[in-house]
Amino acid sequence: MSNVDELKDQLATAVQILRWELADMWGHVSCRSPRGDSFLIMPVRPPFDHDLPDDEILEYDLDGKMISGRRDPPAEIFFFTSLYRKRPDTGAVIHCHPPVAVSLIATGKKIVPIHQHSIKFGKGVPVSPWLYGTWQEDGERATKAMGKSFALMMKGHGANVIGDTIQEACLNTVHLERTAKMILWAQSVGRASPIPQDVVKKYERVEAERVEARGSRPPRSPEWNFYERLIKRGERWNTW
Repeated sequence: MSNVDELKDQLATAVQILRWELADMWGHVSCRSPRGDSFLIMPVRPPFDHDLPDDEILEYDLDGKMISGRRDPPAEIFFFTSLYRKRPDTGAVIHCHPPVAVSLIATGKKIVPIHQHSIKFGKGVPVSPWLYGTWQEDGERATKAMGKSFALMMKGHGANVIGDTIQEACLNTVHLERTAKMILWAQSVGRASPIPQDVVKKYERVEAERVEARGSRPPRSPEWNFYERLIKRGERWNTW
C-alpha cells in the first residue's frame, strides 16, 4: 500500500468514526500529503455525484488551489490552508459541527478538562465569534484564535480540530464532543468543576514516564484500533 493509499484509508476510517460519533454529515477530514506542500481532504458526507465512491479525495495546495480530485470543493477551505501554513507541526485538520459542543458554547460556557481524555485541551478550548472559512480572513482569524490549543470552537458554527496524525485529530474531535456531553450531564445535577492543575501535571508526568519506559509513543492508538476493527466488521458502538 502506497503512502497516499494508506492516508486515504485512514481518512475514510476517520470519516466513519465522526459520522457515527457526531451524527452529522457536514465537515471535512484532511491530512498533509506525503510531499508536505499540499493536503488531502475527504468530506464527511457522501458525494453529491452518486457515481463517485464515498472515499474519493481532493488534493489542495497550501494556497487553497485544487490540484486534483472530482468531488465538489469544500466551502470552508481557508480553515485548512491557514492551519497548515501557520502550524507546521500539524499533520491533520478536521472541521466539523459537533452538536453538543456547539450547544454548550452557545450558553456562554467553555469546554474544560473534566476527565483524563480532555486534559489535552489545557485550561479550556478557545472560543471565537462566528467565522466561516470561505474567506481567507476568517481562516486566519480562526487559526489565531486557536493559539496553541488542539481545538477551536466557533459560536453558531462548529469546531476546528488538529493533531499530529489523522487518528490523533479524529480522536481529539471525539473527545471534544464527549467532554461537552459530560459537562452538560454534570451541569444538570450540579456544577461541573475542571480537573485541578496539580492533578493535570501529575497525570502528564505519569504519561510521559510511560512513553519513556516504552521508548516511544505507539504508532497507532489502541482507541483508534478498536473503532477501526468495528468499522471493518460493519459494527457500531454505543455513543452514550
